[in-house]
Amino acid sequence: MRLRSGQVALYLVLVLVAVTVLALGNVGIFLAVRAKNHAMNAGDAAALAAARRQAELLNEIGRLNLRHAEADYVGDWERSREIVREQRRIAFLGPLDCVRAANEAALANGAAPSGEFSQILLTHAADVASKYVQYPALYPEPWEGAWDEYAAALRAVAAGGLAAGPDNAEFLDAVECFPLTSKSFYAMIEGESWCKLVVAGLTGLLEMDLQNLPQPVYGETAAVVNSEICSLHLETRALLLDPDELGDFRALLSRNGASFPEGDPVDDDRAPDDPSRIYFFYNVSDWCEWSPQIKAANLPISGTIKPEFDVKGCASVFRVIENVPQLLSGTSRRSYWNAAAKPFGTIEASSSRSIVTDQEAYGMVLPAFEAVRLVPLALADPGDLSTADTAWLSHVRDHVPRLFTAGAGGLDGSCRYCASLAKWNDPDFRAKAAAWVAANEETCRRGSGGSGPSGGTSYAR
Repeated sequence: MRLRSGQVALYLVLVLVAVTVLALGNVGIFLAVRAKNHAMNAGDAAALAAARRQAELLNEIGRLNLRHAEADYVGDWERSREIVREQRRIAFLGPLDCVRAANEAALANGAAPSGEFSQILLTHAADVASKYVQYPALYPEPWEGAWDEYAAALRAVAAGGLAAGPDNAEFLDAVECFPLTSKSFYAMIEGESWCKLVVAGLTGLLEMDLQNLPQPVYGETAAVVNSEICSLHLETRALLLDPDELGDFRALLSRNGASFPEGDPVDDDRAPDDPSRIYFFYNVSDWCEWSPQIKAANLPISGTIKPEFDVKGCASVFRVIENVPQLLSGTSRRSYWNAAAKPFGTIEASSSRSIVTDQEAYGMVLPAFEAVRLVPLALADPGDLSTADTAWLSHVRDHVPRLFTAGAGGLDGSCRYCASLAKWNDPDFRAKAAAWVAANEETCRRGSGGSGPSGGTSYAR
């Protein structure tokens, strides 16, 4: 009888342990799902808030373009110069307000401040205050004293921690060049996913060791117009139109908010390169149609895109991090979400409302933005620098340049990306990959996209 009682007790203990493990597992799943939902809500809200601020900045620059045209009409060249100076400050410093707006939205949606995001901006502020100031030929100032102002603004934004980090920053000292600064290349090595090389038409890289791979070229930077963070992707150029074009152009400006006095305009005797002639336009390499890129990325988007939404350009991409406790192990893991949003709008053209980049406006920025939308990451991120990822940014900015002088010997043993490059530098590893490609190349097909684990689509990583 005692033996039977002992068996029952053991059985009950085993059942109790199983029930406890099951309960903890269910709670763990609940916590993981809740963390992902928090991250999604906070990330989406952050991207939308930043995009709304981008729309406000674009509208303000557009309104100043109109005021500039009015000043030019009456010959107030000094007022025109003042407007250009004001626009430069808005385009360069204004987007830092996008980070503040994103942070407030993320906090309001339950995200916790991350010292990691703040440290990225603080480190960059130190670089700006030293490197940018020290090498003016490489990093020309938008105006005298701009780098000091910018560094101070970065420190102010980072103060107190950030709950959302800008993930499509375009730091001037972080040069982009496939493959060494492309995350997809490292993922390809780690997963031995050689079909990606085949689809991209880059199997020739398998014949190259680190010393021969295409490497970034650090050279002179063009005149700086846009902020490195939440860039508006604008450019400046003189407005030089034929007299026959000016009438129609002023009519378009009038339809979009300009007010010109009665009578003829003042004779324009300014030199072609006079600073007062500068207006702000969309950078045509960034502000273009989305349709070709959507087709190339094979994104799972059906139906016809309305013309006003078929406009690529400035976007806000933000990342939030949520720590998920692992009850069984007593540790935690990170759940993160990347989200992207951008502003959209239309202008009043001669016949009807049209896209903001309508040729009738010569690509000039006008106060036209009235909507923001979430967009796929693959269509919003201008590159692969992932500037809210500390480890990756450190690799791109510190480890990759070291390869120039030290080669494979300069790889950092504690860096996972350096470990991938060391793996690549093994001739036997590349020979094995080449053999796989030779045997399976014909079976490689492009996927159909779909939802990715960190937001956007699978083509966003």
